[in-house]
Amino acid sequence: MEIQIVTGFLGAGKTTFLNRYLPLLSVKTVVIENEFGDIGIDGDRIQEDIPVREIFAGCICCSLAMDFRKGIKEIAENFHPDRILIEPSGVGRLTDIVKACQMAREREKVSLQITKLIAIVDMASFEEYIEGFGAFYQDQIERAGLLLLSHVEAENKAQKEIIIGRLKELNPDAILYDGDWRQLENEELLKLLEEAPDYDEDARRDAAFAALPADKVFSSVSFMDLPQMRIEDLEAIMKALEKEEYGYILRAKGWIETMEKGLVHFDFTPSVSKYREEKNPAGTGGEAVVIGCGLNQAALEMLFRRKNI
Repeated sequence: MEIQIVTGFLGAGKTTFLNRYLPLLSVKTVVIENEFGDIGIDGDRIQEDIPVREIFAGCICCSLAMDFRKGIKEIAENFHPDRILIEPSGVGRLTDIVKACQMAREREKVSLQITKLIAIVDMASFEEYIEGFGAFYQDQIERAGLLLLSHVEAENKAQKEIIIGRLKELNPDAILYDGDWRQLENEELLKLLEEAPDYDEDARRDAAFAALPADKVFSSVSFMDLPQMRIEDLEAIMKALEKEEYGYILRAKGWIETMEKGLVHFDFTPSVSKYREEKNPAGTGGEAVVIGCGLNQAALEMLFRRKNI
């Protein structure tokens, strides 16, 4: 059974990549979706005919390592897939996620081979994240075999070249596609993935950065049954998330029932805020997850319940 890992920091575009990649696969595939928050948002947005195993409320490389190992075993026994695609939460180190897969093989006696390690790099947030979260962020880049860029349009040509230069310094062995991978034809995307080097478990690697487990650095707050609101209220919420009084918000996402457009999916990172009309496959609305550092839960509760807009 083949394991491929699609990593990237919070909001980089991992689910977007999976929804483009999955329809191109001819082999039997299962997705493991790890949500750091208490509720799942992105799992319901994965292609409907693909089995998805969601693991909530932590990171599969630390607090949920046992759940992850047992999840791989259950998938192998119940679905017998040719391939498992893993989408980690985004705040864990790729090194630790690979180790968690290896532990599943050793402790749960699952026959698996780790092949492609794909990292999605958000160009708009690169400098802020590599400075603020070096150990977590840099590890994802250094361990990947394929680097794909998101939010390419957010940077001017000169800044883009600087970031690409930094990426090549961090990982000279990876294939780095410096264009917008979303514009690639299906055959071109598959060829790019095929050419990316497979993970070499026998290769000697430098010692990984010492870092606290992700759940000791980051935290999350989840909200259910949020009230219907106007679009301008949702826009005000996303704008307010930039303020320090709520903590350092790295990602917020969810579904909100609006008066003008019905159900919309919203997505916030420090560099990009957006919303769009989108059906929630789970059939629910009015829910959100906020991930970051030093979160002010009481203030966030008031914000999303529209008590201080």
